[in-house]
Amino acid sequence: MVLYVIFKDGVQTEYKTSICSKATLLILFINFLMFTIPFLIAYNTQGFWLKSNTYLEQPDVHFIYQYLVLMETDNIESPVICTTFQSLASHVEEYDNCPKIKAREEDYNKDGLYDKLFFEVEGAIGDNEVFEVTIILLFDYKLTSHSNFQMQSMGWLSMSSALGGGRLDAVGELRLEQKSPLGFKGRDLRYNVSVVTATHPHEYSLPKLLSEYSNRNVTTTINNVYSVWRRGRDSDDPFVFSLELSYPEQLVRYKPGTWQVLKMAWVQYLALLYVSFLIGRKLKHFVLDNRLVNNIRCHSWKKSF
Repeated sequence: MVLYVIFKDGVQTEYKTSICSKATLLILFINFLMFTIPFLIAYNTQGFWLKSNTYLEQPDVHFIYQYLVLMETDNIESPVICTTFQSLASHVEEYDNCPKIKAREEDYNKDGLYDKLFFEVEGAIGDNEVFEVTIILLFDYKLTSHSNFQMQSMGWLSMSSALGGGRLDAVGELRLEQKSPLGFKGRDLRYNVSVVTATHPHEYSLPKLLSEYSNRNVTTTINNVYSVWRRGRDSDDPFVFSLELSYPEQLVRYKPGTWQVLKMAWVQYLALLYVSFLIGRKLKHFVLDNRLVNNIRCHSWKKSF
C-alpha cells in the first residue's frame, strides 16, 4: 500500500542559557534590531506619515445664474455688456444689448449631479464686428465624499480674434484648483461667500476681481478650451456666443485623519517587519546552532495519544 504525506509538523527546538550570558544579550540585541530596522527603513524612505492624500469625486456644481458678458467691438464706444451683478447692472444698462440669454444644465447619467452647462448669449451689435469676448460665470461648488467643502466659485474665459466674426462656439471644463489640501472633518465654508465683493459701480475692476479670486487656496478655472470663430453675419443678426462647459470628475487633495495616517504607517511597518523576522530567525539559528555563544539545545517532544 502506498502511503502519502498528509500533514507535517516540525519538531520544536529550545535553546537554553543563563539570564546573564552572552547568548542572552546577543538574542536581545537581534530582537531589538528586528523591530527597529523596519521602522527606520519605512520612516527614512519617505511616505511613512501620510501628510496628504487624493481621491476622485464628481462635484455637485450648480450655475447660480450670475454672469458678466463683455463683447469688445471695433467701435470702442459701443461694447456689449450684459450682467446680473446687481450693483453693476444699472450702471451699464445702456450697453446691455443682449436680447436673448439661454442657460441650462444637464445630468446625463441621472445621478443627481449636473454634468454639463450650456450657456448661449446673443449680442445686438448692428454693423460692428466683435473682436473679443470675456465672460464670468458664478457657481455653487460642493464636495462631500471625504471633505465637506462648499464655496462660490468662478469661471473666467476670454477669447479674441484679429478678424472678428459673427459667432463664437467654445467648449471647456470647469476644473478644481488647489494650493493646499482640504480638511478631513467638519464643514469648510471659508469661501462660501460672494466672489464679487464690489458694492458700487466705481469699485468694479476686472484685474482686482481676478487678483482677489486667485488669492484663494481653492478655486475653479475653465480649462481645455477649444473655440471656433465663424465669419459672416447680416447686420440685422446678432453675434452669438455659445459655451459648453463640462463638470468632470475631480482629483481632490485632502489631509487624512489620524486613524488613516496610523493605518498606512502600520501597513508599511508590518510589511518590512515580516521580512525582518525571517532574516532575524535565520541569524538566530546560525548563531545558536554553530555554538558561537554557549547554549544548550533541547528538543521538546510532544506526547502521542
